[in-house]
Amino acid sequence: MIKISFSKTIFMAIASLMLTASVVNADTKVKSRQTSGSQTMENTSYIKGKRQRTEMNNGQMVTVQQCDLQRNIQIMPEAKAYIIQPYETSASTSTNSKTTTSGPAASTKGGVVTSTVTSRDTGERKQMFGYTARHIITTIVMDSTPDACSPVKSKMEFDGWYIDAAFALDCGSPNYSSYRPQGSGGGCRDRYVTKQIGTAKRAYPVWEKTTMFDANGTPSFTTLNEVIEFSQATLDPSLFDVPADYREVQDFASAFATASNASNQNESSVDSNAKNNVNQPVSKPATSVGAKKAGVIRFGLAAIRSTTVGNGINATELAAAVQAVLTESLKSGNLEVVPIQAQYDQEVTAEARQKDCDYLIYANVSHKKGGGGFGSAFSKGAAAIGYGSEAQASTNNSAVSANIKAKDELTLDVRVETPGRPIPLVARQFKAKATSAGEDIITPVSQQAAQAIADGVAR
Repeated sequence: MIKISFSKTIFMAIASLMLTASVVNADTKVKSRQTSGSQTMENTSYIKGKRQRTEMNNGQMVTVQQCDLQRNIQIMPEAKAYIIQPYETSASTSTNSKTTTSGPAASTKGGVVTSTVTSRDTGERKQMFGYTARHIITTIVMDSTPDACSPVKSKMEFDGWYIDAAFALDCGSPNYSSYRPQGSGGGCRDRYVTKQIGTAKRAYPVWEKTTMFDANGTPSFTTLNEVIEFSQATLDPSLFDVPADYREVQDFASAFATASNASNQNESSVDSNAKNNVNQPVSKPATSVGAKKAGVIRFGLAAIRSTTVGNGINATELAAAVQAVLTESLKSGNLEVVPIQAQYDQEVTAEARQKDCDYLIYANVSHKKGGGGFGSAFSKGAAAIGYGSEAQASTNNSAVSANIKAKDELTLDVRVETPGRPIPLVARQFKAKATSAGEDIITPVSQQAAQAIADGVAR
């Protein structure tokens, strides 16, 4: 690791000032890579003044930050719809030690959720993309009182290198403190308290590793975001606003349902893609489920994604088999599972709330053939699987197991969240390795994940 002294030569200082001056008014394009578990995705961001546009999954989901208007806009090009998300007006400002609260001043029902955010500058410096990067470590610990509507006990750590780039946005509200889930059913509402410790400024991340910890303080899941390219060019202002022919909606699930009812052509495309195992997730209208019974904990299981698979393994069958075992393993006592058909984060959250889910389960599964090396059936992105009958899923399990070879490995990444809250209650990875040909390694790894999920929400 290269360390740069705070004491710079005059020449370096002048060079730095010249570099900063050259990009103050320049529009910027940033390409980044995100690795989460066994899945990798590349995103592109465009920055112009006080606005930033980020395109994910090849532009299937777009986020526009409008700092000048103190809001974010989530845009779904496929549905030609958008959602406006205003920033909180009571955002906290970094101080040595500061506490802020949000939510109702008095509540007849609900508890207190406390977020303690600690930022520390390690003093380390190194050159990245022509800038001097600072090493900042930020931890976020969330805890709730026993009477909270949405109990939580979690810890996250952001370990990253940040640059004071002239193009970096400063919207005046840290992302990690701006999330507030909607009230639970029955009028239950929690009060939120944020405690800020430390004055280290994170600035623009060029390399940032996020680690989630379980209740015992053991690292359970990591996500890595890293910038791979910077470039500058004049950008059209229209990129940072909503297209004129798009409509505002409250959630993307209803937007897709409306589009589906207006045309049967999209449904035919969905069936065709599913039959051909095409690597393009397509959202369907949410199916209805019955009312949740008193005392029941309801999980919404999002469509399982199979990332990479080795030769002889069908990605769709693998995902369906994992979905079936997870569903059956969680159907016990006061636990129940309902399917979430939506594919994109905003849609998934909307559908989960519509179905009165207490928790959301996301899972990615990958297969590695014996002897090393992942298959390349889905080298670009991930294939998503919806929900079929239990009998069909059981058939899928048998079909996949029949093609398993000795030393084949299965990896299952699982994340559990409260709808609308991005900090996971459970985030773990499970692995299984076949000792012989035809061995069922799907069932044990899925059952382990189900048990961890049940234990995680029981705390």
